[in-house]
Amino acid sequence: MKQIGTLQGAGLAAGLAMALTGHAAQAENVLRGDLSFELGRNTDRSRNFKHISTSLGTEFANGVGVQLDLALGKYEQLTSTQSSAAVHLYYTPTEAVAVGAYLLGEDTRPGNYAYYGAEVAYSADTWQAEAYLAYRKDLGGSNEGTRYGVEFAAAPASWNGFGLFGAAHGETDLPGGDKSIVTAGGSYTFGNDSTLALEVGRTNLGHSVASVSYRINFGEGARFSRRHAIGAYGAY
Repeated sequence: MKQIGTLQGAGLAAGLAMALTGHAAQAENVLRGDLSFELGRNTDRSRNFKHISTSLGTEFANGVGVQLDLALGKYEQLTSTQSSAAVHLYYTPTEAVAVGAYLLGEDTRPGNYAYYGAEVAYSADTWQAEAYLAYRKDLGGSNEGTRYGVEFAAAPASWNGFGLFGAAHGETDLPGGDKSIVTAGGSYTFGNDSTLALEVGRTNLGHSVASVSYRINFGEGARFSRRHAIGAYGAY
């Protein structure tokens, strides 16, 4: 029931976002998003995970944009399947810059959390960067904390489809304590605008993690990365 409540909350927020953008000019709006599949492993815990997620958004002629995220993931050797839904509402003062806020509903065991965040993204032809900061509220208890992170990616045209990327994510005051992870990886984008990526990382517990993912882009791809736990921490 708690999971349903979380996703319903994100759904209501999505409806509000659509209403706020409903007055925007419908001409020349741009659809963008992606669908990704990921498999990963924490080598120190001998634990695997699987993860599927998607984002779909639109931007209107007045610079207002909205993005919806859905994700489902599972860690092996645990009984919980983790689901999440989010809505981002943002403004693009220039073609390259987006500034926004988001609401994320996330079911993780233990805990059923809502995140209220602010974010900024920069996207040029050859590189991208973004940062976010969110307040976390446990919907079934009194636990509160903060999730934060930065990400970057570079893929100059001279690299012929190859790219590099990295990220750092952290979270405070979780029931099991603070956690953080730093990751880096490489990617290759095919002619059909789909991307294969390999990523490795290290957690604050000293664990090594690795994953492989395949992403199918729609239009120019999602404006913002997804902020849910498996998306940020992978095989933590």
